[in-house]
Amino acid sequence: MIYRKMLQTIFLVTLLTATVQIGCKQTPPATSSSANSSPAPASAQSSAIETEIVAPQSIAGVIPATGKILVPEDRVAVIGPVNQGRIVRLYAGQGTRVRKGQKLADLESADIDQAEADYLKALADYENALRSSAAEVKLAQESYDRNKLLYEQRVTAGKNLQSAEHDLEVAKAARESSVNGTKAALTAARRKLLLLGLNDATIDALAKKTDLAATFSLNSPIDGIVVERNATVGASVGTDANLFKIIDLSRVWIDADVFEKDLPRVRPGQEVKLTVTAFPQSTFSGKVILINSVLDPETRTVKVRTEVANPDGRLKPDMFANVQIVTDVNRAAISIPQSAVLNDEGKTIVFVAEGNGYKKRQVQAGIQNNDRVEIVDGLTAGDKVVVKGNYLLLEQSRPGQ
Repeated sequence: MIYRKMLQTIFLVTLLTATVQIGCKQTPPATSSSANSSPAPASAQSSAIETEIVAPQSIAGVIPATGKILVPEDRVAVIGPVNQGRIVRLYAGQGTRVRKGQKLADLESADIDQAEADYLKALADYENALRSSAAEVKLAQESYDRNKLLYEQRVTAGKNLQSAEHDLEVAKAARESSVNGTKAALTAARRKLLLLGLNDATIDALAKKTDLAATFSLNSPIDGIVVERNATVGASVGTDANLFKIIDLSRVWIDADVFEKDLPRVRPGQEVKLTVTAFPQSTFSGKVILINSVLDPETRTVKVRTEVANPDGRLKPDMFANVQIVTDVNRAAISIPQSAVLNDEGKTIVFVAEGNGYKKRQVQAGIQNNDRVEIVDGLTAGDKVVVKGNYLLLEQSRPGQ
């Protein structure tokens, strides 16, 4: 039995050795690639390579930057009373959209009583001065006319005419002095009411008003949205109180940080394209309005201010924004995607489809933006340039590949 098992083991080892030898004899020798092989035909690499036909199209050079949205300084209003009072009525709250001149609140103040009384007295004095001075001038004029007629008829002496003429001049001077004096007092009283918050229509109606309630209104000086309201009915407030804050977001500012190396290309009036994270599919347009005179020594950047229209109010204060300042525009440029341009030992090259293969061609680049680059020399309209898979072609074109 032991002899039989030994024979089976020897048979299996012999059979395995023979199989391995046969397999080694059937394995073909490995082939080495040619050191100077050229890129494969287009048909062999069609799945890995994409091309684009070159055609003239507009391209703009841009300077990318980041910035923050601000409310323009002349579009912010903080409203408070000009004299101490008590709030008796509110017409606007946080989030209310208001128009210029719209009433925000009514306040009651004892100071208004005295100011209104002073105005009405000044108005009465002015009207009385007009009537009395007019009557005096009229009387002096009649006396002068009568004495002149009598003098011409040789009925009265010349000294009587001279006296009447003197009285007329005195009456005219007195009228001018009286009217001007009372008019100045009336103007001052009216100005005080305006400073206390009354508008022209309310002041004009005082003369016909029987109940002179000691109230005045706070009105919005601009169109905008109420973003703060620090007021409650019944609260007493002083002249240092800021009851309402209103901002106008119809236009906003963006202060972007531009590196000092890019400053020579930036000028006021240049077009700006803007995007924000909240609305990634929307692009907002604006203009450069200010280039700051101060350089940040730590970041080596300068603030460049842009004004952007914001009629729907989507751009909010303190949002971060991606800014592209358009510096140069060529509306008939030969441009290709950035991915088509490669650096080959310091030379700018592209691959162009020719016949059944691809040929490396040196080019000169011009204006660049985020995804495209202008080709100043080396390509013409109609060329078919490789935009994907060109790195593979570059590797295959090098010696030893």
